[in-house]
Amino acid sequence: MRPTSQWKINGSVEAIYADNAYIQLNPRATQHYRIRTSYKPKDWATVSAAFNDLERRDNVSLVNHLDHSRSFTVGTTLAPNEHYGLDLNYGYTDVYSQTTECYYATGTGSLVPPGTGCGSNTLLSSFYYDSPTEYGAFSIMLAPIKAVRSNIGYRISGVNGNTVYDNPQQVPGALQSQYMSPYMNIAWTVHPGWVWKGDWNYYGYGEDGAIGPTSPRAFHSNVVTIAMHYEF
Repeated sequence: MRPTSQWKINGSVEAIYADNAYIQLNPRATQHYRIRTSYKPKDWATVSAAFNDLERRDNVSLVNHLDHSRSFTVGTTLAPNEHYGLDLNYGYTDVYSQTTECYYATGTGSLVPPGTGCGSNTLLSSFYYDSPTEYGAFSIMLAPIKAVRSNIGYRISGVNGNTVYDNPQQVPGALQSQYMSPYMNIAWTVHPGWVWKGDWNYYGYGEDGAIGPTSPRAFHSNVVTIAMHYEF
């Protein structure tokens, strides 16, 4: 669809159904929805967004499999002139899966009823995995004069997920974590063919949640790069 000359929309829908599945994780029903849109109110401004949703399921006895992968993104680019510009972006994703599982019993609990096909000395449970993640970023471009160009920005992502912890010593780990990376770079053109560049990046990662056999993992680092480009 194209409601106006500045606004475009594209979308698609796919639907699949099968009366059987080769293995438990194969879906019997699938739906896939996709939509993208962009809006350009000015020659120097663009707003875009996208949505993607994949749904799959195999709802039969002792399988009960369901999963989805969903994502939404929106971004804005502003570049009024050659001296400055701005990028803003936000994204959200959610990966989810659930299914019936059999596993060997290592402690107390109710054993699997006869006839389920799981075998002896096993337990039956409903396993799930959920990983909702948010992402944000911005970048500013500054070029006060023709010979100097710089970029300053910040990127961050965070996940607040959960799952079934069959192992009592298992901890959330990366399912509950944050990652950030501010950065800055500058380029100076001494004369055509001769450019000096400087770049700084910070990387920081940390985990939240319960403490297990080890403390939550965390690290940070600073990376500085100085380079020269010369043509002859």
